[in-house]
Amino acid sequence: MTVEIRIANNADAQEWNRIISESPQGTIFHQWNWLKITEKHTRTTLFPLIGIQNGTPIGILPLFLQKKGIVRMVFSPPPHASILYLGPVMAGYDTLKQEKWEMNYIGFQTSVEHFISRELKAQYVSISLSPALQDPRPFIWSGYTYELQYDYIIDLSIGLESLFRTLDKNGRQNINRAKKKGITVEVGGKNEYEKIFDLMVNRYTEQGKNVTESRQYFSDLYDSFRDYLKIFIAKSEGEIISGCIDFRYRDTHFSWIGNPKPKKPISPSPNDLLIWESVRYAHEHGCRYYVTMNAAGDKRLHSYYVSKFNPVLQAHATVKKYSRSAGLLEKGYSQVIKPIRERFRKFIQ
Repeated sequence: MTVEIRIANNADAQEWNRIISESPQGTIFHQWNWLKITEKHTRTTLFPLIGIQNGTPIGILPLFLQKKGIVRMVFSPPPHASILYLGPVMAGYDTLKQEKWEMNYIGFQTSVEHFISRELKAQYVSISLSPALQDPRPFIWSGYTYELQYDYIIDLSIGLESLFRTLDKNGRQNINRAKKKGITVEVGGKNEYEKIFDLMVNRYTEQGKNVTESRQYFSDLYDSFRDYLKIFIAKSEGEIISGCIDFRYRDTHFSWIGNPKPKKPISPSPNDLLIWESVRYAHEHGCRYYVTMNAAGDKRLHSYYVSKFNPVLQAHATVKKYSRSAGLLEKGYSQVIKPIRERFRKFIQ
């Protein structure tokens, strides 16, 4: 049966958020206000799609249209928004049998594909699926390629003492040494939130990179989602030297952005203690899981910082589809233009 596609508006915000809250694929990034703030600050046009079957919503998918010259690109999520994944959210996951759920999913994706090609006329499409949506097949069947990214997950239910014992020896020593050195970790508010942004800008500048998200974007997110956000700062001799911006959604604490290296070298690094104290906070405030988003790469024989906390791995897929011309433009930007820009920034510093 054909799935009807409708573009949601502000009057649908409550229904939209209800679908998000009831589906395991829903994330904080799918929340209506988060999407509208993202649209405002990314020079994109939001198309919040609702799939309707027999008059009942069966799924949602936020798409962001961006135009660069003659190329029309569709993203979920858009670039330069610090959103790690988005993609479709299907209703009825806990109530429908697998066969019916898959039929809804395939029907929804087919109708979305028609909308993207006929209505948005996109030559380039990139969609990052929620980790709870472990099935990229409908996209693959429609001609998409896919690649995997990885989160690290800590099960907090085993208790703090057990968690501390699972740390490698170096991690435990760094935490204890940082405490003895007088480094402290505190929970902050908006002032500390903005200070972390400043630290990130400084760190990126040192690396010859630019922070592509604006201060106002993060400020708007804080004003709308302060009840979800958790701000942690590391201090030495009263000065903020590092920090992280996390958030809680449902029973999970997400380590989102931050943990920049201090401007002045400090040994041991305060970030072991910073992460540990955020893990402690999550456990003490009733979270079941602690997720470090996109913390694990796929380079062979490469040591990833957060792995010292003995987490388990969780994969999520990004699917892409593009015309030959759009693919050549992307390849040219990533392999030629972007490296030249980075070398130029380093040269003029």
